[in-house]
Amino acid sequence: MTIDFKPDPDFSRIRRTLLLEGKPDRPPLGEFLIDRRIKEAILGRPLQTAADEVEFWLKAGYDYVHVRPDYSLQVVDHHDDSIEGAGVIQTWEDLRSRRWPWQDLDANVDYSQLAAVKQHLPKDMKIILSTGDIFTRVWMHMGFTHFCLALFDNPELVSELMRQHGEAMLEINRRSVEILGDSLGAIWYTDDIAFGTGLMVQPEFFRDQLFPWMKQIGDLAKSADVPYLYHTDGNLWTVFDDFAEIGINAIHPLEPNSMDAVEVKEKEGHRFCLVGNIDVDLLSRGTEAEVRALVRDRIEKLGYNGGYCVGSSNTIPPYVKVENYKAMIEETLRGYA
Repeated sequence: MTIDFKPDPDFSRIRRTLLLEGKPDRPPLGEFLIDRRIKEAILGRPLQTAADEVEFWLKAGYDYVHVRPDYSLQVVDHHDDSIEGAGVIQTWEDLRSRRWPWQDLDANVDYSQLAAVKQHLPKDMKIILSTGDIFTRVWMHMGFTHFCLALFDNPELVSELMRQHGEAMLEINRRSVEILGDSLGAIWYTDDIAFGTGLMVQPEFFRDQLFPWMKQIGDLAKSADVPYLYHTDGNLWTVFDDFAEIGINAIHPLEPNSMDAVEVKEKEGHRFCLVGNIDVDLLSRGTEAEVRALVRDRIEKLGYNGGYCVGSSNTIPPYVKVENYKAMIEETLRGYA
């Protein structure tokens, strides 16, 4: 399946948008994760190499290639029942019982994809580096119920886990920035801290235990002179000031059921670029015409002065209709009205 346009990558387009430096020639696309099936449908062949990965992002109309180092720093996943109740780390003894993956980065992080993509990168594109999940990995290993109890019963254990994961993630970012060099276009940190009506825990916890690590990652971005994006689901009204202090330039994905993106634009658009907000449910179950209409509406209401990248309200999962994903891209590439 081909997208009806001639690729015209220009990283300065999305950089200008992310940094709120005015309205670019057309709205940029901004996407975090895209399922392999969708990528292969756009490519028209299996996705096998780093060159294929680069070609997908180019053909799909992006100004960048999204790359994440290959690391597995957890021993549980989102399908494990233990993440809801009592996880694999409940006590100090559990933490000391083995050498955990995040304690041995040399054995558990593979940076080869970064170098491979860099080798095939077109001259007008950059790499957006994606890393994250300090908070998420901590509560997943403890189990969310036990994590919440430990905030009161064993806060020192929570703090130690946050420290270990924070140091690990900072080191992964440092190493990745070194490898990418001038090919680095931005850093995109991911860590869900909220749900539809508010934060998962009190904001004081994040201010004390997570945001300082995020600021250090942001400082890396600042030192490299690249924008800093943040992905988190949920309602974020209570922490926008914190995001500004951290140095975040752009917020993703602006779930429609969590915050009114138009209100966010009105109140926070002078501080943050907005990325996303195209409803994944509509992309999955709606019509092409409905998708095109929503994209046009979002461009008009969120991107009238720049500061908006079109993308999904979360990620592009396998159940999204390829035709609707294509429609979102093509309508964006039509440019401003």
